Amino acid sequence: MPKKDFTVYLTRSLIQFAAHQGLDVEQLCFKVGLDPIILTTPDQRISASIHYAVWREVANQTGDENLGLHFGEAFNVGNYGILGYVLLNCQSVADVFEKFCRYTYLFCNGVPSQLWVSEGMAFLECDFTSKLTFDHDQIEESRYDAESVFAATLAAIKSLTGKDLRLSMASFCHAAPADISEYQRIFQTDLKFSMPFNRLAFNAAYLDWPVLSSNASLLPLFEQQADAMLENLNGSDRYTRKVVHLIAEQLKGELPKIEAIASELSISIRHLQRELRAESTSFQKLLDQTRQELALRHLKNPTVSIHDIAFLLGFSEPSAFNRAFKRWTGKTPQGYRGIVKAGSKSD
Repeated sequence: MPKKDFTVYLTRSLIQFAAHQGLDVEQLCFKVGLDPIILTTPDQRISASIHYAVWREVANQTGDENLGLHFGEAFNVGNYGILGYVLLNCQSVADVFEKFCRYTYLFCNGVPSQLWVSEGMAFLECDFTSKLTFDHDQIEESRYDAESVFAATLAAIKSLTGKDLRLSMASFCHAAPADISEYQRIFQTDLKFSMPFNRLAFNAAYLDWPVLSSNASLLPLFEQQADAMLENLNGSDRYTRKVVHLIAEQLKGELPKIEAIASELSISIRHLQRELRAESTSFQKLLDQTRQELALRHLKNPTVSIHDIAFLLGFSEPSAFNRAFKRWTGKTPQGYRGIVKAGSKSD
């Protein structure tokens, strides 16, 4: 799968935020092994390890236990390059979220986001762990992402429309901190922690709010540039993405074979293996990861039985699926579905 990395705009904004708190930027960069020159390169990507090292160091030096929330509150749409320009020129809040989900990878590679509407409510969900592994360290590390992105969402909508986005619910994968008063101040809604998803819920009518800075003639120009950047970003792992797509497409009751995937791509098996090796992965690894991610997705749909999910994912019997899912997540399929059901009832 694609390695998680971040746009330089995000890391640079975090460091600028730290500077405003009185931290020494050069010392901070030296401490985490980041060359400050990189921060001045517009198209630069920052590895997840460096980016999270910056988060941890800033949190450590400031002593701010709610750093993600406070960084998100200070979000300025205009500071985020081409994606910022796209959002500034959207026509409505619905367009803003559609473009945000479409271009999320320009912010952070490997973080799927989606917006959907159901029974008059809109839901924004961001999978900051890429796939839900229930790994404590990974989920707690992604707390910075969840806090900052969701706080920034409220700040962005306020900036773009002049109106406050009133939430009906905010849920987070990470555990509840000892003091949630800052969460209550910022989100002003029902809060849920240790959930299987990071999600905001709000009245779908808000999606019709107009964006004050909208410019219909400029938007297509910025979108073209964003699309080109996205295509360039995806180019480094093009075979990984193609293989994942084909695996998901062919995973209908039996396991896809590498021979069939290579044939679909009109290349030899050796050629495919060589390309995947160059992208630091393998066919078997992609097959396992795709089965896991599809399992998580199917289990969120209560109309699909666990028996059917096991069949769809190519398991010989439900017990084999049960063992695999527990190995992936530490939970049984039934246990995971129960958590999802409990969270959905609260939405």
